[in-house]
Amino acid sequence: MTSQEIDRIQCAIRHIQTAVDVDPWAMEIAVNAMKRQIPEKPTIKQDRYNENLYALYCPTCGSYIGMYNKRLKMSDFFNDSNRNICNRCGRAIDCEVEA
Repeated sequence: MTSQEIDRIQCAIRHIQTAVDVDPWAMEIAVNAMKRQIPEKPTIKQDRYNENLYALYCPTCGSYIGMYNKRLKMSDFFNDSNRNICNRCGRAIDCEVEA
């Protein structure tokens, strides 16, 4: 996701939050859904038994995403597995981070 796309999402969030005639419950749902589209870095924990392996977790809900081998680029892990979105909460995961 480009910085321009992130800026557009953030602008839409601000617009929704300042709207007068919007149901507060619907507004909260819309804002939370839009915020999940902005990629965040996964939580990374090194495997206790193998120093080359890392477990990846969703930064929002904490659900397990998968294992990552530090010899590979993390973007390869996400592209090969199509795991750039959390299956549990829908959070976009930033695949540009390195362990």
